[in-house]
Amino acid sequence: MKKVLLSIAIAVLMAAPALAAAPGVLGSGQGGPNTAQYHSYDGLICTDCHTMHGSEDGAKVNAGSGAGQWTGTGGFRELLYKGDWTDMCLSCHKQGFNSSATADLPSVVNSGWTAPIVMTLDGTGPGGISMPAGDFYFSNLDPKKGHNPAYTKGSMATATSKLMAKDTVLGSTPPGGAITDGEWSCHSCHGMHSRFSGSYTAWRQVKRKVNGVVVTGDVSGFGVETTAGGETQNASYEPIKSNSRGDVQGNNYVNLRKDGQALQGADLLAVYSDTNKNVYQGGFSSFCSACHGDFHGGNGEARTADNSKTRVGGAWIKHPTNVTMDQSTGSKYGINTYKAVVINTQGTNPNPAGYDWKYPLIKADADFAVKSAVASATDPATLATTDRISCLTCHKAHASQYENMTRWDTNAHSYIADGAVDFEGQASGGDNPAYGCGKCHQKGGTRAFVKSF
Repeated sequence: MKKVLLSIAIAVLMAAPALAAAPGVLGSGQGGPNTAQYHSYDGLICTDCHTMHGSEDGAKVNAGSGAGQWTGTGGFRELLYKGDWTDMCLSCHKQGFNSSATADLPSVVNSGWTAPIVMTLDGTGPGGISMPAGDFYFSNLDPKKGHNPAYTKGSMATATSKLMAKDTVLGSTPPGGAITDGEWSCHSCHGMHSRFSGSYTAWRQVKRKVNGVVVTGDVSGFGVETTAGGETQNASYEPIKSNSRGDVQGNNYVNLRKDGQALQGADLLAVYSDTNKNVYQGGFSSFCSACHGDFHGGNGEARTADNSKTRVGGAWIKHPTNVTMDQSTGSKYGINTYKAVVINTQGTNPNPAGYDWKYPLIKADADFAVKSAVASATDPATLATTDRISCLTCHKAHASQYENMTRWDTNAHSYIADGAVDFEGQASGGDNPAYGCGKCHQKGGTRAFVKSF
């Protein structure tokens, strides 16, 4: 699965140091004096990414040589320092470039900021940070393991990125769909400037219009965003309603939503865990389907004119997305197995009773009341039959160490052996059947598997 939401979670923003900064990403004085956010309003430093006349210290910005250097005679569009939009983003969001002292841009002044990382050097994330959308390192290792946004506007026939490897199998064509807006870069999914915008949402600055489809709407009634900038919401798509950023109130940036609720996005400069995670509310399967429409659909939900592509005779022929977890009245799958008590051979229950941050669901968004602090794996009350499965339940948004950017190895056995670590690095306390497909499709009932090999 190649061109799924780049998200929705985590996000790469075009060219700037703090990609959709979460609380704690920029400290006092590291952004603008009011918002303290690099990408927003007074935090912007235009010359970090743009040159006024296509030169720097008297030399053309594309006059460099050697690996990773952009060369040519015509200059770069939008007066950028690099000729590829994804490379602009990775100039601050790739490990080794992710501080104002190390950014791979000529005009950045060391002012103390640290940017979230979306691509590591070796597939091992630095300690103490979160990478909930995965690691683009694995896309370069194997295009089957993630997105490869290596195609700047106007370059769909040829990859232009020097830091992101092209997909040698699919090129710039997403499985289950097509790209029609002429680019496949970080900018395809994320905006580059203000969080408080009619063009981008609060959630990691994902764009309201993706691949020509308006996939997010005006949710200013919830007190967290501006209007939709005149874009007309496509009735077939559900708007994203999660919020990972605070609000400008008066002259100050406040790490609270305008309605006073706590933020729902993970602090990207802290360890990703049950107490520091993204909590998703609406819109994420719709976002992915802007490019992967043939993969999508649910009970009564048509992404194409022919809904038989999703269900035939009442049976699923594609995995459901954006459907509630109470679709079955029995215990074969759904919410009942997601939270089921399953006793392993060590006599413990390895399956969380509540909202499992490792397999995130879409929470109800009617009143925007869900907060990350109360969506906990330890609290059964944080699960509801109205929770929905989404693309992000099973897939990382950027890339993972597994094929098809899944959260677990689909070619492996569906348990975690005692003492082994899972995909988030946590050790198992016993044979764990609630892993991968077994999270919702437990075939051992209330007794865990006893491995014989």
